[in-house]
Amino acid sequence: MATRQARRDNNKAGNQYIVKTGFNTIFTHPQLAETILQAVQLVSPVVIASNVLANLHVLRCLETEGNVHKLDQTFFSNCMYAVTHSTGRRAVQFDRAKDVKLTESLDLYLQQLPQGHQPLERPTYIKDVSPATSYLLLL
Repeated sequence: MATRQARRDNNKAGNQYIVKTGFNTIFTHPQLAETILQAVQLVSPVVIASNVLANLHVLRCLETEGNVHKLDQTFFSNCMYAVTHSTGRRAVQFDRAKDVKLTESLDLYLQQLPQGHQPLERPTYIKDVSPATSYLLLL
């Protein structure tokens, strides 16, 4: 391991370090740790499915057009909306008519899913969050 001065010199040179530590070392409050783990379990499948769709779409664009359109936050949000469904009066749904090319990629993606597989339900809230825990999440 390098000395503190060596790390400072490397940082000035533009090098960066990654500090690896355990989850339980950082999050010692049991309710907060449980809430974070629950959120990760809810969101991870959505992120994975939307990344698969995004990768499929980019490959299709490269094969058919030879270029890829702008991959911005809106594109990745649309991918998340496309692979999930949500209920409620304020739920945002994927607009198939707005992005025809992504819709074609979505149809290919859905064809490849195992039979009987349903789109993921978009998480809207984390259950059983106490006021104290929600306050800690804001810190």
